[in-house]
Amino acid sequence: MKLYLLLNIILCFFVTAQAQVLNDAATIEFGSKNLSIDQPFLISVVLRDAEVRPSVIFPEINGLEKRSKSATSSISTIDGNKVVIQTITQEYFATKPGNYLIPDFVITAGNFRLSSKETMVVFSKGNVADNNDPASNQASLEPDLEDIKEEIILSVQTDRKNVYIRQGFALRISLYIAENAPVEMEFYKFNDQLQSILKKLRPANCWEENIGIEEIIRRKVTIKGRKYTEYNMYQARLFPITLEDVALPSIGLDMLVTDNSDAVNVEHKVVKAFYSRPVRVTVKQLPEHPLRDQLPVGQYSLKEKLSAELVYPGESIRYMFKVEGTGNIAAIPAPILQTNASFDIYPPEVSQIIKRSYQGVVGEKTFDYFIVPGKDGTFPLGRYFQWIYFDLEKEKYDTLRSARTLQVKGEDFKLSTLSLNGSSGLYDNLENLDSSKESVDYKKILKDITSTIVVILLIAMVWVFRK
Repeated sequence: MKLYLLLNIILCFFVTAQAQVLNDAATIEFGSKNLSIDQPFLISVVLRDAEVRPSVIFPEINGLEKRSKSATSSISTIDGNKVVIQTITQEYFATKPGNYLIPDFVITAGNFRLSSKETMVVFSKGNVADNNDPASNQASLEPDLEDIKEEIILSVQTDRKNVYIRQGFALRISLYIAENAPVEMEFYKFNDQLQSILKKLRPANCWEENIGIEEIIRRKVTIKGRKYTEYNMYQARLFPITLEDVALPSIGLDMLVTDNSDAVNVEHKVVKAFYSRPVRVTVKQLPEHPLRDQLPVGQYSLKEKLSAELVYPGESIRYMFKVEGTGNIAAIPAPILQTNASFDIYPPEVSQIIKRSYQGVVGEKTFDYFIVPGKDGTFPLGRYFQWIYFDLEKEKYDTLRSARTLQVKGEDFKLSTLSLNGSSGLYDNLENLDSSKESVDYKKILKDITSTIVVILLIAMVWVFRK
């Protein structure tokens, strides 16, 4: 009896001690549960402190069709510690309006087994999808196949045939089978074949942003009036880093085909190979510019924040320079800083958020600077912080410049300002402060409860031993 109680106490101890860590480290999150028929229901796996994105296979849900998948990585520095968060998201679309029950399911993500309770999702009629959201624009996924007469087509597709150097384009590998094709087939040693295909297909002169497909995604498509079932096997975004054209050779895929032509009611399976056409993407040089070999390419905008616009010499301030948009976010360089003797600019803390999908790579990169001014003056920060890039929409170079202005006043000004305002410094307005309002730290409360339970379990363990 004592041994049984002891084992139960030890089990409770470990479960309690690790529950909070596990819950913080990996979670399942749902998107909106009230949607229009043209909006996707989203299931996401969020992993914290995960340097490597694990493979994740999402559940099949009756009545819903899996479509695009995306992977978002967030890297930041908090109190000097690097924090990495990986988010893998699967889209589900409904074929008709109605209420859909999402049953209990379990997802394996690396070393984690995550479970979710059943929930209800409602798809209604109407058309309220955000047309500016590329994730909801399924038309961009429709293939452009040349040989539409074939019943079975292995396709290597790109969404562009001409790109600038460092401009991204989509790569997609799919097998299309016509609905009326008089053949039965199944995939044959697919994982081994896919690795060989990718080894042959991946160009050495491109930076790859892989979305990650651990399973074959099946969906119905209509191409030039003919209905097909698409089996999507791989998709990524490629960014050429040299001026060589990207040559994607023909690849072959072996399928296990059921052959019943030899005798009535006699079936046997044979391996049959299907081949894609080679694809070439032309890479163009950027227009003349002294820094064209170093500048990023894409569509970007600037967001900035200055902790204070009026300071005195020697007072440190923080300045955030955030570049966001579409392009190779991971390769975005820091702003070009103009040398000056007016203030010291320390190397920035860098953080980034990157979302990878078939439609594009979008995100943001933040450079957080500490600035210490050394003398009086008015300093437009646009003179010192500049970020040059090639704008793909305008097809010309553009510069993101700070629009903030820093005012630096001397110590005499600071003291006179305090005197005019009747300020006595540190203890200003002390009587007006409301000390009765306390912030609630739920995480700390949870930790305290966990610690209390652990202490109680330890006391119970000691009591069992002494008995």
